[in-house]
Amino acid sequence: MTTTQERVTKLEIRVTTLETWAGPGQAEALSAGVAGIRAELQRFRREQGAATAALQRDVAVLKTDVAGLKTDVAVLKADMSDVKATVHEILRRLPAA
Repeated sequence: MTTTQERVTKLEIRVTTLETWAGPGQAEALSAGVAGIRAELQRFRREQGAATAALQRDVAVLKTDVAGLKTDVAVLKADMSDVKATVHEILRRLPAA
C-alpha cells in the first residue's frame, strides 16, 4: 500500500505533466487528465476522512480505557495505604524482640 506522501507526489507529477496547449485532441486529453485527478483526489479525501474518523474512534476508546485505569490505580493506592496502616499497626502491637 502506498503512503500518503507517495500518493500526493504522484498527483503532483500528473499535474505538472498535463498537456496544456491547444491542438487536435489536446483539449480532450487535458479534460480527461483533470477529471482523473479530481476523481483520485476525491477518493483520497474520502479515504483520509474515513481514516481520521477511525482514528478519532480509537482515541476515544483509549481515553475511556485510560480513565478506567486511572480509577483502578487510585483504588489500588487507597488499598495499599490501608495495607500499610494495618501492617504498621500489627508491627506496633508485636512484643519487642
